[in-house]
Amino acid sequence: MKKLIKLFIIIPLIFSKMDGMAQSKTETEILQLSNNIFNWEVKNKIDSLEDLLSDKFKVVNSHGDIQTKEQYLATLKSGNVKHDSIIVEQSIVTLVDNTATVIGKGWFHITASGNKLHRHLSYLEVFVKDEKGWKLMALYASALPDK
Repeated sequence: MKKLIKLFIIIPLIFSKMDGMAQSKTETEILQLSNNIFNWEVKNKIDSLEDLLSDKFKVVNSHGDIQTKEQYLATLKSGNVKHDSIIVEQSIVTLVDNTATVIGKGWFHITASGNKLHRHLSYLEVFVKDEKGWKLMALYASALPDK
């Protein structure tokens, strides 16, 4: 019986380690870039964020509004929208040639025009690699149902 219990403990650990090893160096790099974006938004490091965004960047926010790179950065710089914290629950990278997507979900705690908002969102990030490295080309966010 003890051997059977040990197997139930050890086998999931082995598979979780194998899953972690399956992640490529590039996938790890993309997840780090995704995390950097959220950290820069929270810490209001707009210059760092601006460098990562493609000149053709577009965002569709959870209200369905579409913004260009300039509009998005202007919104963040205005101070009318501040990311207080972002807690990522899940993020998955898919890599094909010079394009990577991150699909994830998490809690976004925002202050908008002085109002505290707590949004459970799913998101899709599209990264494209050019001669300068990885750039964020598109971001889409969608509200998840309240639990």
